[in-house]
Amino acid sequence: MIVSVLKSLHTNRAAPVVALLVSGGLLIGAWTFQYGFGYAPCTMCYWQRHAHKAVLGLAALWLGLRAIGVKAEALLKWAVVLAFLISFGIAAWHVGVEFGLLEGPKSCSGGTLAMPDVNADDPLAFLDETIRPPACSEAVWHFLGLSMAGWNAAVSLITALWVATSRK
Repeated sequence: MIVSVLKSLHTNRAAPVVALLVSGGLLIGAWTFQYGFGYAPCTMCYWQRHAHKAVLGLAALWLGLRAIGVKAEALLKWAVVLAFLISFGIAAWHVGVEFGLLEGPKSCSGGTLAMPDVNADDPLAFLDETIRPPACSEAVWHFLGLSMAGWNAAVSLITALWVATSRK
């Protein structure tokens, strides 16, 4: 039953909607961890988010152009796949940094893991240069042995493959 439903959704028609749902869900999850639970993102976490923002824009463009009859299916399909692969690449690199297998960028040296307090008298004080994001090498959350970057890598790769192999 579930397999037949997944097969029926594995089409170019559904691909931009699936891309919107996956990237949107991953971004909402990241923001929930950040703003709801106080897990400050590192530099590489932000880079992964930017890739998902690109997916959202490309998938929305795909749907919008389709709605007005512009033929750009193939171009936008592969652009979405590329954006997911970029997300996968950054996330896989991030996992390598977390495990000490790869070196992260200099901007990932880290600082505090806590979210800054907002001062009512000076609400922009948290922008002080002394506050740095956490180190990219410190995974602050794991589920089933994978960090958030690990889950992003897995989901991004699976979705890239799913969109790439979708058919008419």
